[in-house]
Amino acid sequence: MLGRLTVLVSAAAAVATVATLAVPAVAQAAAAPSPVGLVGVAKQDTFNHRVHVTGWAYDRTHPSTAVTVRIYADGHGLARVKTTHVTPNLDRHHKITGKHGFSVTVSYKPTARKITVRSAGATSSAKLTTLATASVKHVQPAAGSRIVTVAKRYVGHARYREGGASPKSGFDCSGYTKYAFAVAKVATLPHNAESQRRMKRMHAVSAKHARAGDLVFYLSGGHAYHVAIYAGHGMQYAAATPRDGIRYQHVWSNSVQYRRYV
Repeated sequence: MLGRLTVLVSAAAAVATVATLAVPAVAQAAAAPSPVGLVGVAKQDTFNHRVHVTGWAYDRTHPSTAVTVRIYADGHGLARVKTTHVTPNLDRHHKITGKHGFSVTVSYKPTARKITVRSAGATSSAKLTTLATASVKHVQPAAGSRIVTVAKRYVGHARYREGGASPKSGFDCSGYTKYAFAVAKVATLPHNAESQRRMKRMHAVSAKHARAGDLVFYLSGGHAYHVAIYAGHGMQYAAATPRDGIRYQHVWSNSVQYRRYV
């Protein structure tokens, strides 16, 4: 009887020991960082050389705590950003609260193919976990936006020079528009205001419907003697005069014609 009692006590002690040892392991597993996430947008503006990434991430063990995510393009580190945006739909779906959205735009000249997002979760010292990957969509702004982007670079930074058609040598009016259209990859224009106006694909538009990137031709006797790049809201970019250089200014005459290359 005593031997049987000893066996039962030993068995109970063994079970208790196993249970005692198991508790810390379970608690430790429950407390381990468990980040999850998704990439919503991954696109690259191949004209301005910018990558834009949005998405969400959170730690399932600490869902109300903002986490830091690291963003990579084809293995190259792009940015490190914290989740700072509220995501109501995500919160309702997962029954959580907090700031879980992130968004970042960074300059990146190489052509990006794949975006990878990683995070250590709520514990910054934990091992990084890959949350999501996404293919990059390549986009370019509309032609007018590209023309204006090029034109504004030289306001106050290039001089006026008769016959000039480059930042180094300087610009005259049609040399400036010729250069902007070429760098924006829209069209190859002749170096003459009236010749630009008469180009086959240069169509007239009303002042009401003119938009940024259209050309503004100043007329006298039915011919263009000056040309500028329309900036919208009655403003233009122009190689103005030797004294003024490249300027952002009002359209200063009513005797103008707006034309768009299509």
